[in-house]
Amino acid sequence: METTENTTAQEQQDKTYTNLKKLEDKRGEIEFSATIPLEIVEEHTSLELAHAAQDFEMPGFRKGKVPEHIVRERLDEMKLLENAAESALREAVREIMKDENLSIVGSPRLVITKIALKNPVEFKVRFAKYPEVTLPDYKKIGGDIANREDKVEVTEADVDEAVTRLLAMIALQKPELDTDKDKKPELTDEIVKSFGAFENVADFKTKLRENLGEDKKLQAKEARREEILREVVKHSKAEIPAMLIDEEYYAFEEERDEELKKAGLSLEEYLKQTKKDAKEFEKEQRSLIEERIKTSVVFREIQKQENIAPSEKEIQTNIAYLKLRYPDRSERWLRETAEAVIVQEKIFSVLGLPLAETAADPASRASTPADLDR
Repeated sequence: METTENTTAQEQQDKTYTNLKKLEDKRGEIEFSATIPLEIVEEHTSLELAHAAQDFEMPGFRKGKVPEHIVRERLDEMKLLENAAESALREAVREIMKDENLSIVGSPRLVITKIALKNPVEFKVRFAKYPEVTLPDYKKIGGDIANREDKVEVTEADVDEAVTRLLAMIALQKPELDTDKDKKPELTDEIVKSFGAFENVADFKTKLRENLGEDKKLQAKEARREEILREVVKHSKAEIPAMLIDEEYYAFEEERDEELKKAGLSLEEYLKQTKKDAKEFEKEQRSLIEERIKTSVVFREIQKQENIAPSEKEIQTNIAYLKLRYPDRSERWLRETAEAVIVQEKIFSVLGLPLAETAADPASRASTPADLDR
């Protein structure tokens, strides 16, 4: 039987890294230094060389048939080493995550601290750990807000405003109904009967008032859902790693700059429109990003504690609906969005405020649990 010492030595020999040292572990981030042994570097160098030889062309040889020692003579040795080190680092980082039992978010931050021909490679790697979440009594918070009675009232002004908008649309679509250009079109029995089974204007306004009331009830319910979400997140504890906020902010900057380029705007012009200087703008965006990430991890923690998971039947039903609205979206997007919608609705059911099926687009509500697995 093998001894513990021998087993440990064998395991160490099989690893793609050695000399692992923990440098820092605080504020949700953990950093290590480690070394990739020379023999591992050389293994990856051989793989990189073989890959390069597949497409190498040289007079007197068929493509891909040039001997590797000749290929190597004609390649940049340092570039070859850097590619090999990059490949070895990816493997080493995966092993470190597994060996240290790390649950991370975002991308690790890698820094090569020493690299030279015929030498081991030394590096540092920093991870953002998945935040630990302490939840409040989320069912009580949700229940208190969900059970609150909000007075919903449809005023005569609401009805008049809806009728005015309707008449404006009619005037645009059917100008022949407005023969006197100095007089606004009026709602008549004839017009309302063309909309459906309405007896007269009074009957139409009664139904309109009912519909406006239902819309206001739905809006009030949506507002309470947002309030529940804010209150649960506000009373939850979760330390969001700074490097994760950095990663999300840099992604936001790239997307913003690309949109500004398309619009033909400079960053200075854009900031002038927002009436903020660069520092104020960045601080505001970072705060929004942190809140979004915190919301996501809080939702995921509730999902975990309540053992919430969409069934395949629910997923397929939602995918079928989404396909009608978004026929050009990928299958992956459809599935991820469907799952997010279902999970979110189940969480709000737990919080005491499910949303009845409406004409609202479910995809617009699917982004609350932000995607941390970029």
